[in-house]
Amino acid sequence: MKINTIISVSVAFVIVGDIFLLNHNRSKEDEWDAFREAHHCTPVSVTDGSNRSGYQCDDGQVHYRWRQMR
Repeated sequence: MKINTIISVSVAFVIVGDIFLLNHNRSKEDEWDAFREAHHCTPVSVTDGSNRSGYQCDDGQVHYRWRQMR
């Protein structure tokens, strides 16, 4: 097998994997949005300087989400 073929196939697998992960992440965000609306979640401030944001929900818990750059 030629090295060019191996590199091309590897790049194709990486691209397909990235597309799959991006679609999976988007569906998880949609689920979170639905949960946040259903449970009347409100943002709470983060004081530790981390990259997380907290939401106080009517189920009595604070749910933390990692902030992501889009």
